[in-house]
Amino acid sequence: MMVLEIKGKYYDKIFIGYAENISRSGLFFSAANPPAVGATFPVEFVLPDNRTMVQCTCRVVWQHRYDTTGRPSVGVGVEFLDLDQAKRALIDQWVKRRSSADRPRTPKAKS
Repeated sequence: MMVLEIKGKYYDKIFIGYAENISRSGLFFSAANPPAVGATFPVEFVLPDNRTMVQCTCRVVWQHRYDTTGRPSVGVGVEFLDLDQAKRALIDQWVKRRSSADRPRTPKAKS
């Protein structure tokens, strides 16, 4: 499971969430008090393998409330609004490397 710490600012509130899924078009994160559906806000995070800082504006497209270990939390899906193509390409590369590293390796047959 991938987890990235993300920081965002919504009005005068700064929040920290943890992204569990990322793609070139957006990400999913959980946070105690995230912005509402339709809200736009700046977000930043660092890709763990190359230390590249990603900063862009996001819009919340959906929310899902759930209860884990007795604490309510909210899962939020956001889309990137102004992420440049170079950063999108870096995210794609990271996701592809991560996906191939997570796949179980099958032993080669002996001939």
